[in-house]
Amino acid sequence: MTFNELTTRIQIQHTQELSAFRQGITSPPYKAGTPTMLNADRRSVRMSPVQSVEDSNANLTIVADVEGLAWFTADKGLLGSCITVSIAGHRRNTGTRVHLPLAECDAWIEAILGGAWITHVYRAGNKVEPDGRLDIASYRLFLDERRNPVAKPQAVADSSLRRLEES
Repeated sequence: MTFNELTTRIQIQHTQELSAFRQGITSPPYKAGTPTMLNADRRSVRMSPVQSVEDSNANLTIVADVEGLAWFTADKGLLGSCITVSIAGHRRNTGTRVHLPLAECDAWIEAILGGAWITHVYRAGNKVEPDGRLDIASYRLFLDERRNPVAKPQAVADSSLRRLEES
């Protein structure tokens, strides 16, 4: 199945879950007129376990942390926020961890963030197994104080981040 087919299948099968999750991570974390609250905000949004589209025996748990950029840097005056999305898989019947196909994880991120934001997404430096699978997939999206996607700020020291489109 191609990447676009995976993304479309996820969007069709999980429309309601995706919509609620996207709303939870993209809604402004502050009251109008107080952009400095972006640095103080920190919240987590969790999607109920959903069935993998590539492995009928696996469920995925998808969690997003939305934090002000000050959580990532020594520059406490840096305005903006970061959305970190992590995906973990587990067997439906036992709950034991399973490795995830990289293509499906990328398709979930496309289905969640999509549009113009996907070109600004970074994949964290997770070890990919020889078979192209991951233990946990983690992605980051940086937003400026107006909630527009931006490149990774220089003040963010994580050198393991690679743009999704480049990896």
